[in-house]
Formats: sequence, structure tokens, C-alpha cells
Amino acid sequence: MTDALNDFNQQIMDEFRANAGKVGGHFEGRPMTIVHHTGAKSGIVRHAPLVYLP
Repeated sequence: MTDALNDFNQQIMDEFRANAGKVGGHFEGRPMTIVHHTGAKSGIVRHAPLVYLP
């Protein structure tokens, strides 16, 4: 991922954690979770916000 996308994702996750699972802006009112996953070969732990958009 690019640095800009990583920064954007980090801002969303920080807001999510700081506001008891709520975020504003474009994602306000949308169901969201943070997915935690580990690379099978690298073992690197990664986190990514996941939003359901009907």
C-alpha cells in the first residue's frame, strides 16, 4: 500500500478507537470493524478498517 493510503487507514482506525467504534465523514453511520491479520510467510501483523457499503 502507499503511504497516503496507510496514513488514511491509520486516521480512520484512530478515530474508530477513540470514539467507541464510531467514525464521521464519509463513513458516518456505516457498519465498521477493524480486521487484524498476520502474513502467512512474513509473520507481519497488519490492521485494516473494513466497512460494509450496501
